[in-house]
Amino acid sequence: MATPLSLHHPPPPLPAENPLPMRNCATTTATSNNINTQIQPHPCLLSLEKCTTMSQLKQIHAQMLRTGLFFNPFSASKIVAFCALHDSGSLPYSRLVFDQIPNPTTFTCNSIIRGFTNNNLPRQAILFYQLMMLQGLDPDRFTFPSLLKSCGALREGKQLHCHSTKVGFAPDAYVQNTLMTMYSNCGCLVSARKVFDKMTNRSVVSWATMIGAYGQWDQPHEAIKLFRKMEMASVKPNEITLVNVLTACAKSRNLETAKLVHKYIDETGMGFHTVLTAALMDVYCKCGCYPLARDLFNKMPEKNLFCWNIMINGHVEDSDYEEALSLFNEMQHIGVKGDKVTMASLLIACTHLGALELGKWLHLYIEKEKIEVDVALGTALVDMYAKCGSIGSAMRVFQEMPEKDVMTWTALIVGLAMCGQGGKALELFDEMQMSGVKPDAITFVGVLAACSHAGMVDEGIGYFKSMPKGYGIQPSIEHYGCMVDMLGRAGRIAEAEDLVHNMPMAPDYFVLGGLLSACRIHGNLDAAERAARQLLELDPSNGGTYMLLSNIYSSMKNWEAAKKMRELMVERNIKKPPGCSAIEVGGVVHEFVKGDVSHPQSSEIYEILDDMICRLKLAGYVPDKSEVLLFDMDEDEKENEISLHSEKLAIAFGLLSTAPGTTIRVVKNLRVCSDCHSAMKFISKVYDREITLRDRNRFHHFKKGSCSCRDFW
Repeated sequence: MATPLSLHHPPPPLPAENPLPMRNCATTTATSNNINTQIQPHPCLLSLEKCTTMSQLKQIHAQMLRTGLFFNPFSASKIVAFCALHDSGSLPYSRLVFDQIPNPTTFTCNSIIRGFTNNNLPRQAILFYQLMMLQGLDPDRFTFPSLLKSCGALREGKQLHCHSTKVGFAPDAYVQNTLMTMYSNCGCLVSARKVFDKMTNRSVVSWATMIGAYGQWDQPHEAIKLFRKMEMASVKPNEITLVNVLTACAKSRNLETAKLVHKYIDETGMGFHTVLTAALMDVYCKCGCYPLARDLFNKMPEKNLFCWNIMINGHVEDSDYEEALSLFNEMQHIGVKGDKVTMASLLIACTHLGALELGKWLHLYIEKEKIEVDVALGTALVDMYAKCGSIGSAMRVFQEMPEKDVMTWTALIVGLAMCGQGGKALELFDEMQMSGVKPDAITFVGVLAACSHAGMVDEGIGYFKSMPKGYGIQPSIEHYGCMVDMLGRAGRIAEAEDLVHNMPMAPDYFVLGGLLSACRIHGNLDAAERAARQLLELDPSNGGTYMLLSNIYSSMKNWEAAKKMRELMVERNIKKPPGCSAIEVGGVVHEFVKGDVSHPQSSEIYEILDDMICRLKLAGYVPDKSEVLLFDMDEDEKENEISLHSEKLAIAFGLLSTAPGTTIRVVKNLRVCSDCHSAMKFISKVYDREITLRDRNRFHHFKKGSCSCRDFW
């Protein structure tokens, strides 16, 4: 707790044993002889203006003592000001000098207070002010701003506010502005606003301070309202005001006001300074207007790291991961080094692309450049490794982190769940709680997913029931979706349907889609049709529902119903979302779609593909044509159709471009089809390759003819 201030005015008499230093006659005479030095600068004062080191300062100080010049208050204040405020100064020496001054001025005291404040020594600043009061020195309008900046506790700030009122400086605009800042820093916006409302003469600084205070404490709407009042008061905003307004616009996603600010900057010719442009870019990125942000970025004559980080993160948020990585390459070419914010954004890009090799390179870059791995960056590394299928590396990074928060634990739990290591995920969940970290709602999504993928239904039900009672977390629709998926995968379709009907909220696509997928696995046509009807009511244009139901009909040899679903898609102009598979080779991500011939090595890829299909058939592979969309094809055409799926092309490219024995890693945007899943198992056995395939739902680790999902996905 901060020591209470004792700010009495006038000050009490000093004790007899510690009197204030008094000037003697010699001192008075010396001062009188040098009274003109303020008008005609003494050589010592001229030297002081050129002084750059404490060694020089001490020589000048000694000369001033010999000549008596030091005993002039103005001259002495110059010595104190250098020691307290210069980069090469010394605060302890300034205090020693101060104690030698017979009659120090308020200006001298202000220099020391500012020195303590500038050097982040708030306690010393407050204590020195108390000493100043005890010595009978009156504060002025410049004393309180530095003191108020030193206030870390609201109680101290209020006492200083009272004292500034008592000595008559509370109405001063400079003092009022710093009072608002102090109250804002202490989180007391009500008091800050009261100071603002009582001001009789509000400058642009006053408006900017109050607008910034609202933005700082997540009240962006109030900040924007105040800016509109500022416009009505015909006060022209400065750059700081506009930056504060744009910060509020970014937090509230207020694109309209941001565009008005942009227009104002253009019309007034204020110019796009780096900080102002960065703030505008940030708003556009947060409001989804990435082209506008990139246009501003491209036009900037000079860019600091903050601007690069905003734009890289903007491309990541826009799912334009390749462009984010390209921008980082441009950064490197011009010699701009990334920081932990840059790295976190790039790791997210690698996570989505499944670019493990590039993620590893970024990890090496972090170590080489000695970038601090804080909790956020460490969590991004864990998440990248886990979601790229390198769970061992994820665990190593996790174990090396000195500090972990709930997001770090959750990233690894979710990663283990996706990789089919449900048991390890639950062990980690127990370890997390023993370490004193309380799980949140997202953690439980990972825990329930782990139970689902591992087939641990009873355990999952237990965790689900414990959420409100044991952890104070009310299950959300995501948790219900996990439960429906878990029950459905286990074949408990009726229980899954009951849960959907009894949910406290309406089911969404994730919940009903999980139920429909379970019906496909277990061949429950009646439940599938009920789930499909609900899905089509939610989104009649979603092609995934039609496809999944058609595949269910096909798997049950109900060709007419399957054909009817596909015809319905054509009739309603509903198209299946295009499948896309990506594979990283040599730090470059290569993307393929079905039947892709755009790759420079297409002819070689198709040669490998043909050879691969032949070798798989010799090993016993039988193409599964049940999910082929078109019914006007013969069997050979259907077989050719499924052989051109994007994941098969990616695997063929992997076999062509990597050394024997190298793990092949593929990321697909949709659920892997039954035929490709079967083919992957054969490829892993025939070519003696491990294959990691991340589809929309989970990881599939293929090794020696089997998959980690146990054919349950």
